[in-house]
Amino acid sequence: MFSLGYPPKTEHTRATSQTVATCGGEAVCVIDCQTGIVLHKYKVPGEEFFSVAWTALTVVTQAGHKRRWSILAAAGLRGQVRLLHVRAGFCCGVIRAHKKAIATLCFSPTHETHLFTASYDKKIILWDIGVPDQDYNFQASQLLTLDTTSTPLRLCPVASCPDAYLLAGCEGGCCCWDVRLDQPQKRRVCEVEFVFSEGSEASGQRVDGLAFVNEDVVASKGSALGTICLWSWSQTWLGRGSRSAVPVVVLARLQWSPTELAYFSLSTCPDEGIVLCGDEEGSVWIYDVRHMLTQQPPLPAVPQAPTQILKWPQPRALNQTVTKTMVNTVVANPTFTYLTALTDSNIVAIWKRH
Repeated sequence: MFSLGYPPKTEHTRATSQTVATCGGEAVCVIDCQTGIVLHKYKVPGEEFFSVAWTALTVVTQAGHKRRWSILAAAGLRGQVRLLHVRAGFCCGVIRAHKKAIATLCFSPTHETHLFTASYDKKIILWDIGVPDQDYNFQASQLLTLDTTSTPLRLCPVASCPDAYLLAGCEGGCCCWDVRLDQPQKRRVCEVEFVFSEGSEASGQRVDGLAFVNEDVVASKGSALGTICLWSWSQTWLGRGSRSAVPVVVLARLQWSPTELAYFSLSTCPDEGIVLCGDEEGSVWIYDVRHMLTQQPPLPAVPQAPTQILKWPQPRALNQTVTKTMVNTVVANPTFTYLTALTDSNIVAIWKRH
């Protein structure tokens, strides 16, 4: 299993989403978290899906009525984005986005039709997928191309100015692009690289986890073993000057697994001040960081311990107990009611908070 995501919380939807989308291999599934039942399953023989992302579109029907559609974008090995109408359970559009595999994708939080795709061809492309017509057809258009020097792994529009800047965690570090559409240049290079340590080893380190905790604070992982870094976007950007490589202003460091394995993706619940990350033992590390963000300098000498660690529940599969697995991705819904973990043993684990 590679990726999962909950529908975004909007004014048109209930605050608590009970459905989560997962992908892996040739299948995309939509699961009811309360019952564990797979509500929808979409398969493409020969495809290998790596990433999913939700959006909600306002569509005018043939009768002239407005409807809100939940659309799920799924992409992977073939470099194509498939736009799935979740409730109807069919594919209503395909974007041939990249010549190589798509590593990850995400929708803009402010423009429901704007989709970023990031590929092993070392390009990030911003698309406008448009709104489907009465025959359910999409007409996507390409808005921007962003060049990277290494494979992009995670995409993260800057929370305080998502229409202006995009962060990406890449094999070679954490980069930032200007994505303002009122600028004439439609192909752009990385504007600044953010570095997490001093010295000659400071740049070029993989960043495989990246998410905003609130409007200003970024959680990132990969630049140091056993550590998740919390840093300030605004303070870092303010001290940038004219430099192309800028040290981040660290607010706190969180203790995580000492594993040397990579590609465990972290996530956040901004409304709850929560950071989440799985590990190689099947555990889920949970951090409530709200109190940490009000600490006065200097930083504690050692990384701060997690608030809670959920141990692997050791379920039975194919008449055998799965005693250990890797939790590659863990995501909670916006209200932190449900927490879902994806594993390398093709098991989806769901917890509910009481």
